[in-house]
Amino acid sequence: MSKVVTAQSNLLIVDDEPNQLLTLRDIFESEGFQVITCSSCEEARQQCDNHAFAVAILDLQLHGQDGIDLFRQMQQLQPAMRVIIHTGYGSFHSAKDAVNLGAFAYVEKSFDPAELILWVHRAVKDLLSETLSRTEQKFRELLDDVKAIVWECRLPHHRFTFVSQQAETILGYPVRRWIEEPTFWDERIVAEDRARYETFCGACASGAEAARDGELELRVVASDGSIVWLHIVTHLVLDAGGNPLMLRGAMFDVTHQKVSEQQIRDMEIQLEHVSRLTTLGEMVAGIAHEINQPLAAIANFAVAAKVAIANDNCEHSVPVESWLETICDQTENCGQIIRGLRSFAKRGHADQQWIDLNQIVRDSVNLIECNPHNQFAEFICTHPDAPPMVFGNPVQLRQVVVNLLQNACDATRQRDQPTIDINVAVGGEHARLSIRDNGTGISPEQQAKVFDAFYTTKQEGIGMGLAISKSIVEAHGGNLSYDSSAAGSTFYITLPLSTDSPQADVPQEHSFS
Repeated sequence: MSKVVTAQSNLLIVDDEPNQLLTLRDIFESEGFQVITCSSCEEARQQCDNHAFAVAILDLQLHGQDGIDLFRQMQQLQPAMRVIIHTGYGSFHSAKDAVNLGAFAYVEKSFDPAELILWVHRAVKDLLSETLSRTEQKFRELLDDVKAIVWECRLPHHRFTFVSQQAETILGYPVRRWIEEPTFWDERIVAEDRARYETFCGACASGAEAARDGELELRVVASDGSIVWLHIVTHLVLDAGGNPLMLRGAMFDVTHQKVSEQQIRDMEIQLEHVSRLTTLGEMVAGIAHEINQPLAAIANFAVAAKVAIANDNCEHSVPVESWLETICDQTENCGQIIRGLRSFAKRGHADQQWIDLNQIVRDSVNLIECNPHNQFAEFICTHPDAPPMVFGNPVQLRQVVVNLLQNACDATRQRDQPTIDINVAVGGEHARLSIRDNGTGISPEQQAKVFDAFYTTKQEGIGMGLAISKSIVEAHGGNLSYDSSAAGSTFYITLPLSTDSPQADVPQEHSFS
């Protein structure tokens, strides 16, 4: 079997004395080196081109050739090679000059090769030390580039012996705390996950076959107090007797993935709820249609009873006619509510028409006030006498206003004197509808998310109302904005006025009052 020759065992000897070459070759081969000898500058250059050497022994006197120039060429060809200048007494100025030139050492020729042997071994050791240091540096740079915490710990106590620098980047704690504090890591694990971690560690410490290569996901508290999800991959190292010795592994930050997965699950739940609401809206439209018929019959019979009583000219001890009048009025009110529900629940469509913004407000307020849960608030409406006409979809715009009014009701529910001001104003080429409440306002940290889909602060909310409202208003060429403080919130709907709208025979939306 051939011996594997590495650069660290290769030795180049350059000398123009044949006997010296033979002697040195025999000495260093017995020291375990692979020796190549040269007697000229050209031959030495060729060898440096073809082989990697750990050490070169160079005589500067080579039949009149310039050994200094050869030395410099060798440095360029193999910068890591250690060069020992080995020359006769007085042929070189001093050891200091040799070192200044870049040589590793200067050794005068003598009958005793012990000093030369010593310096060659020192040169090899120095090269190995530098190579090891450079390799360690590259390894650490590689670990730092890997977006994971690479670690090693001793069993059975799980004491960390190595933790890569990424630990500080991902979790924010100094690496030394992992090494120096025995309970540091365990105390960073979220309490609910510690039992699972202890079970995993117990299996590893026992040397169980299933625990040789394992995976685990844990939540850990970072230095800033945030929760970081770590996906941990481990490998169990055994000693010569097959007993558990240490664990090695890597921890990957999967927080973004976990958050995204949770957001997807939340969105799926919300979409299911939206689907149920859509179905409910369709049911409301159908139920309203069915109820409208018996209501019409009640109204007709009440009117007939009034006519019959009037024709009989009979006097009654109780105000029957007044009661019948109340039945007719309340039946009409029920009919208006049902028609409003049917109009609100039906699907918005692309058909657009001239719309009186004042009428949209009146219809929306009436619909909100029909809900007994909203009758605690005082609604104050202000609008211009001339109807501000906008061009759009009345169903969609009514949906926006109803949503904003309902939000205002929810915000003022805990106030002593809940008030909701609705104002319609005209300025320039736009109409602006503002809805102001004296509720609790929107906190600064929530304001940036107000129009985000599926964001809500209500326990029963789905977080789609404002997002949909904003898209509807913008689809009409307008803008939905707000300002908020601890004294309440105001939402503004700005819509372009229809300057070419007809002034007469405008199709009117049905009013509830």
